[in-house]
Amino acid sequence: MDILNQFWAPREIYEATGMFTSRHMVLLVLSLVVLSALIYVSRKITNEQIKRLTKYMAIFITMLEGIKIFFNFYRGYTWINTWLPISFCSIFIYALWLSGYGKGKWKELGEAFIAGVSIVAGATYLLFPSTSLRIYPIWHYLCMYSMLFHTLMVYMGILYLFKLEIKLEKSRFNKFTKLYCFFAVIAIYLNTFYGSNLMLLKKPFKIPVPFLHELFASAPWLYTIVVFLVYLYVPYYITVYLNRFINEKRKVKLIKENESFNQINIIIHRYFKVE
Repeated sequence: MDILNQFWAPREIYEATGMFTSRHMVLLVLSLVVLSALIYVSRKITNEQIKRLTKYMAIFITMLEGIKIFFNFYRGYTWINTWLPISFCSIFIYALWLSGYGKGKWKELGEAFIAGVSIVAGATYLLFPSTSLRIYPIWHYLCMYSMLFHTLMVYMGILYLFKLEIKLEKSRFNKFTKLYCFFAVIAIYLNTFYGSNLMLLKKPFKIPVPFLHELFASAPWLYTIVVFLVYLYVPYYITVYLNRFINEKRKVKLIKENESFNQINIIIHRYFKVE
């Protein structure tokens, strides 16, 4: 019964899930189980199936986001940060629509975000959930939705990067930059004139990085620049190097398998005189 009460509870009624707590670990383990199951059942997924999945995922996550927005208005939490889906990870929603239903350059914009940053951005939130889990109890809709949302980010990023084999070239980074900057400029404008903190570009909120809090206290404008640049470069280039590392491992494995196959052929020809 307490679980049901937590699911739609307002703020400050129950103890927050918190970060690095046992409750956070429970949700993290559940997220990893879901992610592992999704990857397992997607072993033989085709490119065409991924395209259809993208369309379904866009609708599914938009519906869940709509429920989140409804909850905040229902509870009277009407300030911009609680309902407007403009955070760095929220771009994933728009990217799904662009990739799933767009064509040409619009489709490429969505692909650039999903392949380029979704794995790193989603995984970072799962490990450092600095928003909903710091406010609501473990079985609250917003906590479970946040963890599921970022789990699906990682999952779709894996499909795009390693199944569709989206190449993270300079042109792809430029497309990601355009999409990111479009939302970042909107966020900075709203933060400046309406006192919001979209994308955490105005202040660090509860980000567990002391340096950012110190930087904000001494130079708020410099904090915005640093966070803007971190979003722009860090997730994308971590993904680039991760992709290169995995591809190199694959090449080494393939070379070893070919060498073993060649040695077996030599043995067969030598001892059984196979023509």
